[in-house]
Amino acid sequence: MIPAMKWLALSAYWAFLTRSLLITCPWELFSHSLAENPPFDLSFEPISWLAHLSAYMVLGLLITEATLKKRKAMATLFVIAFFHSIACEFLQHLIPGRWPNAWDAVSNSLGLMLAFGLHRALKQRWTQVCPWKIFQGKLAT
Repeated sequence: MIPAMKWLALSAYWAFLTRSLLITCPWELFSHSLAENPPFDLSFEPISWLAHLSAYMVLGLLITEATLKKRKAMATLFVIAFFHSIACEFLQHLIPGRWPNAWDAVSNSLGLMLAFGLHRALKQRWTQVCPWKIFQGKLAT
């Protein structure tokens, strides 16, 4: 994927994630009728933690993919994402029907760390298995 598309995907997902964390019902993002009759309750603790973990894992994977070979940019975006998760949890006390939860922030942070580790492990494994340099992000020489 071209670098501009990676940054666009990262920005769009980050905006979507922020919006979903700062509205009364995250199901509203998909449809009004879904918000009125959600398929499952996202406020139930284990489901909430898994939702936060997976949402921030996707964000972490997008960060690592967009900032390949730019360690300072990657570290900066991970720190910003960490503080973003805390800020969104804090701001939820201002939204009717939402409440801040420290465990959600912990799940967010775990998602970011898992994404970084998963991306690293998969990238190392891929370069070991893949015999073609073109698939490793290098042009064949």
